[in-house]
Amino acid sequence: MKKIVGIYIFIIFISTISCSSNKKYFGSSDVKLDETGVVNFLRYLNGTFHAEDTLFDRAARNMTPLYYAISDDGKVGYGWFCQSTLMNDCSDFFLAYRTVEFCKEYSQKNCALFAIRNEIVWNNLNITVDKIDLAKNLELLTKLNLYNEKSSKFVNEGNYFHYINMQTDTCSSNRKLQKNSDLRGSSLDCLLPGRYELRMSDIHPGRD
Repeated sequence: MKKIVGIYIFIIFISTISCSSNKKYFGSSDVKLDETGVVNFLRYLNGTFHAEDTLFDRAARNMTPLYYAISDDGKVGYGWFCQSTLMNDCSDFFLAYRTVEFCKEYSQKNCALFAIRNEIVWNNLNITVDKIDLAKNLELLTKLNLYNEKSSKFVNEGNYFHYINMQTDTCSSNRKLQKNSDLRGSSLDCLLPGRYELRMSDIHPGRD
């Protein structure tokens, strides 16, 4: 019994340290997402993205969201995912740091964490997003002062699911050939760029 209690205390202790250490990567600027920024955040929550860390299969994948970083101006997003329907199936080894660093490398801008799993952590808001709904999330982000209401309006209830569930795009992976506004993660017609973690059972076959 003492051993079990000790294990639980250790897990809580490690979780507390991890949460505390992640805070230094939280964004804190007065960012305003445009319509594309909102759609990319919802793509992240939906687990729909362009896998940047695969050599051959670069198709979009539907996975569990772990971390979401954006550039300080809110123009480029970058996601990290778990190749499972259960986020606890994947390790969390410096993922906050890695998500931010890959976002910086990809966007060539300074980046910070916008969300951990389905919780908005920008400015330490700690607001949970329960539904992938366009109208409700526009209302929420407006209330949180995170949405630019003057941004272009191309997305509506009729084409929303097309943008959220896109499986392919025609965007180039060569950032040097593109304007920043045409990058994945900044263009409505380009998938969100991201990386993913394998399930621990895939890394260590035979282990429970």
